[in-house]
Amino acid sequence: MDLIKTLTKIGLTNNQSQVYLTCLQLGVDTVLNISKNSGLKRPTVYLLLDDLERFGLVSKTKRKTKTLYKAETPERLRSDLKIKEGYVDDILPSLKAIYNVDPEKPNIKIAEGIQGVRSVYNGIFTYLSTHPDEELLIYGSLKDASETFENEVVDFFHETMKRSRNPIREIGNDDHETRKYYRRLKKHNQNHQLRFIRNEGRFFQTDNMIYGNTLIIFSVKKQIFSTIIESAGIVETYRTLFNMAWRSGKSI
Repeated sequence: MDLIKTLTKIGLTNNQSQVYLTCLQLGVDTVLNISKNSGLKRPTVYLLLDDLERFGLVSKTKRKTKTLYKAETPERLRSDLKIKEGYVDDILPSLKAIYNVDPEKPNIKIAEGIQGVRSVYNGIFTYLSTHPDEELLIYGSLKDASETFENEVVDFFHETMKRSRNPIREIGNDDHETRKYYRRLKKHNQNHQLRFIRNEGRFFQTDNMIYGNTLIIFSVKKQIFSTIIESAGIVETYRTLFNMAWRSGKSI
């Protein structure tokens, strides 16, 4: 679901919607970080936060000398904007899923479109460059990703992978595209290992990456987006499942 598009139907502008979603994802944060994560300039974000505060969708709080902004519960959309209830009912589950105020709750973010994917890739390899011993786990359909992403995004990913010296384990479908991709990258990183699914099925229209306490799920269908989940417990579970699949995978 395109949350920004639906929020504009409710009555917010595109930029107000972007800042509101960013606040939901960050929980409680500074204007600087809201600006960085929304991709909007700081002076613009101040004005948009004033609008959202007036709508009752965000509030200000003080922590020592800093002014922080916190998203209010998404249910406020019903009471404060006086809009069509049907639209709110449609998007409330998605908004609640990314509403991040409980420190025990996983931090969930969504990045949409080609630019969002590039930004997520940058985040992954920026983290890995400062954690040289951190292992990157990848599983998914390379063929579907290559067919859906623009060439510049695929090339960007490959070039970034070349520079990484981190240990990488990857599970993919046994097809021509995956074998060609592996031969290309193995020349640059000898720590990159790949295995194939046997006869259990195949990965379809998704690509997934695990590192640190982060799981990223890329949807590579017509509507491109990625879901970023930061949670030590969830990631440990997915890492365990990956290791089980790795042991049964077919070596190249």
